[in-house]
Amino acid sequence: MSVAAVDLGGLTESNCCAACNGDHCVISGQPYCAHPRKGGLHHHQLQSDQGAMRRLQTARDMLLRSATELQIASNKA
Repeated sequence: MSVAAVDLGGLTESNCCAACNGDHCVISGQPYCAHPRKGGLHHHQLQSDQGAMRRLQTARDMLLRSATELQIASNKA
């Protein structure tokens, strides 16, 4: 699964992607949650699954961008 094809919509600091459910995590591609703030990838995927690593990094980047945008907005107020 390519990063471009991954739908991370709905991802927030505390919420998983809208497409995640109990049987499938968008980030890990497995039946466990890999949300960057909730635990991340399991050790075996960190060493061998480049796709999952790219999805995790994309998710981290999205969360950082959202936090930065909130900070900028609060500074303008």
